[in-house]
Amino acid sequence: MSPKNSILVFSIILLTIAATPYLTQNASAASGISSAVANDPDDADGVYSVGDTIAITFPAATNATGSGTMSNIEFRANFTIDPSSIDNDDTLTGVWNAASTILTLTINTITGLTPPIINSDTVNYDTGGNLFYASNATAGGAGTEFLGTTVTLTGDFGLFIAAVLNNGGGGCSGDCIEPTLGVNNEGKRLVDGGFTYNGKSIDVELFFTPYPLVTVQTGKENTAEFKIYDNYGPDNISHFELAFGLARGESIGTSKVVINWDKSFDGIETVTLDDPENILENVKVMTFEGSCSDEQSQKCLVIQVVHTFRAPLDFNILGTNVWDMRRNAWQNYYNHGIEIVGESLNPPKEYDGIDKGHIYRLTETGKNTAVDEFGDTWTLNNTWIKNYIKNERLQDTGDMKNRNHSSFGTWKQMQGGYAIKYFDSSKIQGTDKGFIPAPERGIDHREQTLQKLDWYNAN
Repeated sequence: MSPKNSILVFSIILLTIAATPYLTQNASAASGISSAVANDPDDADGVYSVGDTIAITFPAATNATGSGTMSNIEFRANFTIDPSSIDNDDTLTGVWNAASTILTLTINTITGLTPPIINSDTVNYDTGGNLFYASNATAGGAGTEFLGTTVTLTGDFGLFIAAVLNNGGGGCSGDCIEPTLGVNNEGKRLVDGGFTYNGKSIDVELFFTPYPLVTVQTGKENTAEFKIYDNYGPDNISHFELAFGLARGESIGTSKVVINWDKSFDGIETVTLDDPENILENVKVMTFEGSCSDEQSQKCLVIQVVHTFRAPLDFNILGTNVWDMRRNAWQNYYNHGIEIVGESLNPPKEYDGIDKGHIYRLTETGKNTAVDEFGDTWTLNNTWIKNYIKNERLQDTGDMKNRNHSSFGTWKQMQGGYAIKYFDSSKIQGTDKGFIPAPERGIDHREQTLQKLDWYNAN
């Protein structure tokens, strides 16, 4: 090819690119989602929990409806998050921004055992889904589809995680290390047996600590002990809280039973109890210094919490939150936790129930059951609903002598059966009214019918 022809071909290529509007769009499709960023909107805790969000950003507008929603089924059909079980076990729903470029997923329920980890898990759009570039998507669900390129999950699931990630960075000076009941951020164990309940000790892990279920009785005294290490020593620890009765995925802030210990800058210790349902009694908190480990010489703050349960709780997981004088904080969760059994020592709760415009005073008899002042039972199903029992007649005893006997209806049906079996009415419905003699027996049909009825009455 001559140089002149080469220049001509090159010019044609440039003109083709300029005149083809979708080639630039298709080039953008070479990348998948741009980012996946986690966030805790209220920063109420530092772990993956209900209410946290993950914002997935696309490089261009998608064919999704602006400000529209995405169901959990649609999320599972379009995205994968590995290696956590969030995309298989947990429930998430999403909302698109007005430009259809950012999908914000909200965690609604958590049932999986493997939570996502920031800067470790990856997020991927599954090709073969139904997300396309808005510029050339068709109504039938076709066009230029986004590619399945994975991105690393960034962001945080709360302030405490963010504080840890900033350690050693430009956002912190002085003391930037949070206390620990077990290991530091590098996984080095600093405390042995950081959690003990009624004499059963376990080494505390970074976030979630598997703890065999302990069963305790209402009205019996229990002792929980925690060993806390801080890089500035035991005196630097200023706050500790112990929360009971958490469900999987719940944070300490949702607990109805929390024991708080605080120490002021001048060393004054105070204990407060958040217990609106009167679950606990005889709460005592004692602190002293003790050895963190048999193999190391550093000292820990030991916190002993003596307490008695007055009533069972719906869930068993425990949570602890601790921070130092600089508000460097860390949370831990212990599952399976503590199960409280036995009858409640509290008086039954009372409620108001409304049925057919009348207000009834209800006394709780179970988790979802109650009884009113007239002895009628109620069931809690979002609201209290009165239970109605179908009125059934009591069964009479003795022989049936008249139609008022409870068995008269059954007897009547039985007679109908016998009539159908033994009485052929077609034989007496003619014009002769059944008075034609039966040749084989020499009697008319009416007498034959009467004999059958006499036989039945005799039997």
